[in-house]
Amino acid sequence: MRIDAIHRRHRRDDRHLARRFLRNAKSFWNGTEELAPLFPDGARHFLAIAIELALKACLLHRGISDDWNRIHVRHDLLKALKSAKRAGFTGAPPGLAKIAAALSPYYKTHTIPHMPAETIASVCWLDACQTVEDLIAVVGIAIGNQAPSGGANEISHEGA
Repeated sequence: MRIDAIHRRHRRDDRHLARRFLRNAKSFWNGTEELAPLFPDGARHFLAIAIELALKACLLHRGISDDWNRIHVRHDLLKALKSAKRAGFTGAPPGLAKIAAALSPYYKTHTIPHMPAETIASVCWLDACQTVEDLIAVVGIAIGNQAPSGGANEISHEGA
């Protein structure tokens, strides 16, 4: 579906939500450090949430409604990345597509703890953490919010 068609179908302007989504992405990303040593599945889940929220922040900033994201993108990280690129996002860090491809089938079905060992081993999760941090930074620049900082009282999983 072309982006102009999306605008016609969903006239709601949710651009104001972009920064909140990005703050929340940063908050979930921050949680990965604490979870990784004891709960690697939880850390992977937080990385997936951070990816989803960062890409949806980009889409919101480009005028794509939260309703459209909720209906069409849902928790599909690959679809979120593809949609963001179709909306003009060109700053995806190298390796993001590979991480999204590994996480997406399990994230969208809430089965990250059941990821096969070979899928887990196919990604360097330390590099993945850096890639997601880079994504958040690039989206922050793209939406004009270079240093997102999330407080516990601002954490929301809106639209995710």
